[in-house]
Parts: sequence; structure tokens; C-alpha cells
Amino acid sequence: MIDRRQLLATGAALPLVPAAARAQSDAPATAATLADAQRFTVGEATVTALSDGALRIGPEALQGIDAEGYATLMEEQFRNPDTFRAAVNGWLVDEGGGELSLIDAGAGATMGDSLGRLMENLRATGTDPGQITRLVATHLHPDHVGGAVIDGAAAFPNAELVVSETERAFWTDDANMAEGSEDFFRIARQVLDLYGDRLSPISDEAEVTSGLTAVPLPGHTPGHTGVRLASGDTSVLIWADIVHVLPVQFARPQVTVGFDVNPEQAAQTRERILDQVVTERTMIAGSHIDFPGLGHVKRDGSGYRLVDAPYPYSS
Repeated sequence: MIDRRQLLATGAALPLVPAAARAQSDAPATAATLADAQRFTVGEATVTALSDGALRIGPEALQGIDAEGYATLMEEQFRNPDTFRAAVNGWLVDEGGGELSLIDAGAGATMGDSLGRLMENLRATGTDPGQITRLVATHLHPDHVGGAVIDGAAAFPNAELVVSETERAFWTDDANMAEGSEDFFRIARQVLDLYGDRLSPISDEAEVTSGLTAVPLPGHTPGHTGVRLASGDTSVLIWADIVHVLPVQFARPQVTVGFDVNPEQAAQTRERILDQVVTERTMIAGSHIDFPGLGHVKRDGSGYRLVDAPYPYSS
């Protein structure tokens, strides 16, 4: 069950607004508003990182650190603790063959004006929402699936929705709903209902496509799932919400966020995955890592640090 105290304490960090309060823009980016989209390759696959914007996550949203400790870690990373915002990213995966997979859909109209930009960035790449054949939801929080809905209809009319069965079961069970979490459940259920006839629940390390494999990463939510893309000898792990506040949680992985359904399990999963990607030298992509969210992880004392992926210069 979502912890009511944690949820209410962090409400200011993730402001939910009624879906009708703000129209999600379908307009392509113009010269005055450059698209936040970056393509890179993984073997024979093409991946496009898409920014949905950014959201404020302050010390009040975290457990295991106080405001002073938060400020110290932020300043060590040349960040302003009073204005820090965490990215919200999604990824378009083209493995060839005419099918396109979108990993997470951003917040859409659910979380205020600082988010909801993924659709316009998607269109700016020349991709129409109707071309998306598969929407993979790493979990059903609004900043990951709110953008799957526009004006009460499915934003991706031809896409199947791939989501963990554990995740689906959690958000459809009233027993898990606490005071203050009603909007989270409403949004998750709306998405599940709208894509119901195209819903493809998965379990464990399911093969989503020939190149995409689910990676269970429980804790943040019960069915929180990463996606590993492998093509040829190259791979990347899209680890979704393993970290929310990189300057803090890389230095102190035990720090949790108020929206973790199971904070202890989330911290354990984070420690395990950080150790794994360091050992295996795996490139990662993070939902809340500064756009485009790509890099490798190195150990740094008792914590970790991110080595940004090199810019993919064209030949």
C-alpha cells in the first residue's frame, strides 16, 4: 500500500492536475522551440531519447536525508538545491520491420506545465502517434503513462500496452489505495481501461520483442520494470526510476523517495542494479537522469557517479 504520510508530504513535488485542465500539445516543435530529442544507435536498432520536461523534487520528497545533507550533495554537483529539477524522459525504439516501441509516454496533461512535452518532441522526429505499435509502461505512475491519454482517448490508437501483470494488479486493487493517492489510481486505471483490448501483461523477464526484454525492478512500485535493449553485441538498460534525484541517490543509494511503494525494497533494488551495471559495464538510460539520460556508472567512494554517454556525432 502507498504510505499516506509519504504521499501527502511529497504532494508539492509532483503536482497532479485534472486531465482536462491543460490540453496536451500535438503541435510540432518550431524554430523558436527546438525539439528535445536525440537519436543514438544500439547495434542495428535506433533509439530516440524524448524529453517530457522536468519536475521539482526537493528534500521534503526524500527519506534518509535532511535538507542540509540534500543541499551539500547538490552543491558538490554544482546544482542549486533550491531549484533542482529532475528530468522526465521516454524512449522511442525502432528495431526495424516497421514496428515502433515507445518506452513510457510522459505525463501528458496530468502534472502541470513543466511536463507533458513528449508528444511534441515525438512529432518533431517525424513520427506520428499512430505509428507507435507498442507502448511499454515501466510502471503506471502519471509521469510515465499520463501522456498515453489525450482528451479522454488513447493517444496511441494502434499501440498495444505492455505492462507488468504485477503492476496492473496493484493499481486495480482498491485495498492499495490510501488517502491522497486517488488521482494516481484514477490515472492508472484510465490508461488500463482505454488500452484494455490491446493490453499485453507480462511477467518476470519476458521477451517483449526479439530485442527488448523486461527486467523486474520492484520496490518503487510492485511491478516497476526496466527494459533491456540488445542488438548485436551492444545493449542498453532502460532502468526507469532506479534513481529520481541523481546527485543525492548516486552518492547515497539508501535514500528513498516518498512515492516508493516499498522504500526498503526500492533501495535494495537500486544497490543491486548499480553494482550490476558497474560490474558489467552496461550503458543505462534513466527516466529521471538529465536529458538524454544516457551513460555508464562508476563507483565513487562509498557511492557512484555517472559518466555521460558521448554525443553521437554523425559521420
